[in-house]
Amino acid sequence: MYLIAIGDGHGAETAGKRTPPFANGSVMKENEFNKATVNYLEKELERCGFSVLQTAPEETDTPLSVRAKRANDAGADLYISIHANAFGSGWNDANGVESWIYSKNDKDTLDAAQKIQSEVIKETGLKDRGIKESGNSLGILRDTKMSAVLVECGFMTNQQEAALLKSDAYRKKVAKAICRGVCLHFGVKYQEEGNQMEKIKVILLGKEVEMMGVKVIDENGNVTNCITIRDFAEQTGYKVSFKGATPILERA
Repeated sequence: MYLIAIGDGHGAETAGKRTPPFANGSVMKENEFNKATVNYLEKELERCGFSVLQTAPEETDTPLSVRAKRANDAGADLYISIHANAFGSGWNDANGVESWIYSKNDKDTLDAAQKIQSEVIKETGLKDRGIKESGNSLGILRDTKMSAVLVECGFMTNQQEAALLKSDAYRKKVAKAICRGVCLHFGVKYQEEGNQMEKIKVILLGKEVEMMGVKVIDENGNVTNCITIRDFAEQTGYKVSFKGATPILERA
């Protein structure tokens, strides 16, 4: 199955990456949002059958070069970097969600970003600030060999959005939305919580084999076994690729 590399933007002690003080004097460090959301995203992706690599599991700050190398060495199919945005250092009205990619000329990466951005906007209801190109300015997008998307999930310098970023419910919403976008990009069915991917026995040309899939139980208790298109293709001599969300099967 696909390997998704995910990273929480910035470490816990990265200077300046935090909200202005709230009324009670407290602040939220950006990494508090990033790390929690990455952890929720990992669970979402694994439930949908993806393999997941966290590129910065340490508590200390992990250099961007190390994060990129880990993803590259693992042969990840997609990199997602989770961030919270900021404008200036005090409270202001800047708001919304935006996603960054290296270049819009990379159609596969653009497709991933568009699907992720669209799902996050639908799930959160925040302003859509669109897809932006970084060029060489963002190291994690420049140095990763696979498609990579950096998602700015709201502004720490906007009091309303900062309150959302502090919320566990919002973090789960963002993780769910990003996972839905990843599923759409790769043509994988999103699995609601409770539908766990597992090995399912299949009779293929008279021989019993195991493939990854999910058992879907309807309201009447009827069970349907659904297998992944990739596992089916690999065990029947095909290779699979995707045009958008449409799977393309060709003889290997």
